[in-house]
Amino acid sequence: MFDLSWTEILLIGTAAIIFIGPKELPNALRTAGQWAGKARGLAREFQSSVDDMVRESDIAKIKDEVGKLGSGDLQRQIEQSIDPKGEIDKAFSTPEFSLESPPAAASPAASEATAIAAPAETTPKPA
Repeated sequence: MFDLSWTEILLIGTAAIIFIGPKELPNALRTAGQWAGKARGLAREFQSSVDDMVRESDIAKIKDEVGKLGSGDLQRQIEQSIDPKGEIDKAFSTPEFSLESPPAAASPAASEATAIAAPAETTPKPA
């Protein structure tokens, strides 16, 4: 973290022995260790708070996405992108049948049949 080399650590240790003294050095190192422990604890607590905030924001995003899925917007968007004209939906829907007679035939085969049958009815019968 501080990027200290061995020579710098040796220089700090020598200065500590000279200025603090050999009798007080263990107490000073213990106090420095306690401060380092407290600093690590505060850093750990800060990191966990940040992680909790990130999780909460992720949960809010996921909740919004699930809400969109539940409303059916996603399904409609997928249907529009796959089949914009609705041809697939029409192909799978069942045709509606009615019990009424069909309208006049528009096919060529039906018109030929009526044309052939019509002259037979209009021919005069011999007496």
